[in-house]
This record gives sequence, structure tokens and C-alpha cells, in this order.
Amino acid sequence: MTTEHRNWAVVASAMERKGATNSEMYRRARAMADGQTDPMPTSFPAAPFSISVV
Repeated sequence: MTTEHRNWAVVASAMERKGATNSEMYRRARAMADGQTDPMPTSFPAAPFSISVV
């Protein structure tokens, strides 16, 4: 697990503890923590990859 995945796992866990699981940010954090592709990749055309897990 990379540091970035670990960081997303911390965010997802904190949101879960607060019951804040009905948002795009939570879905993104959970996906990234689980090693899935970024569900909200950058829309900047010069950056073809996700701005978070590359």
C-alpha cells in the first residue's frame, strides 16, 4: 500500500465514522483506498492521468 492509498483510507474511515458516506468525495476516497481507479479523474486535458494516484 502506498502512502497515498493509506491517506485515502484515513479519509474514507473518518468519513465512515461520521456517517458521511453519501457524497462523491466519500466514493472517491473509498475507491482510492481500495486501489480502484479514480472515479473523478482530472478534466485538465494536459494531465491525462488522475491528479491523485498516478
